[in-house]
Amino acid sequence: MKNYADLTREERIKKVTQQRRADLCLVLENLIEEQNISAILRSAEAFGVGRICIIHPEGKKPKLSKGVSSGASKWLTIEYFTSTKKCFSDLKNKGFSLIGALVYPNSSVLWEENFSGKVAVVVGNEPKGLSEEGQKLMDKNIYLPMSGLTESLNVSVAAGIFLYEVIRQKEKLLM
Repeated sequence: MKNYADLTREERIKKVTQQRRADLCLVLENLIEEQNISAILRSAEAFGVGRICIIHPEGKKPKLSKGVSSGASKWLTIEYFTSTKKCFSDLKNKGFSLIGALVYPNSSVLWEENFSGKVAVVVGNEPKGLSEEGQKLMDKNIYLPMSGLTESLNVSVAAGIFLYEVIRQKEKLLM
């Protein structure tokens, strides 16, 4: 992480917000738990994600937990959608590849995937994952292999791991 200790608060805010990743979007499709959304936003802000899309069919904006999100939402560009198709169409028109976090027969392991270019990582809701409509619209699917008896991670933990790997690869390309 870059060190901005010698900057004033205003200088640091300006510098950090200017360095948001325009080539990375995180999409939350139909998440239920507001605590999970808050935790994901905190991770997204910490990793410098440029854009967050939150899809909820009823257009509900989540009530974020300030303690969990640590105020991250005020530093993020968040867009709300009521339609998965509309959100994904918008991202495709802006040149993003849609990468679904999904254990699927054609899925690739997270760290074996190439995240160069404009990437939108899509995570689905806690009990069911990505919707059928969402699954059909993905360009690629990725998953985290599990070595234990637990079949999956909490969505906020998984999203943090996905973001870390995408950012790690993108930073490596800059070196």
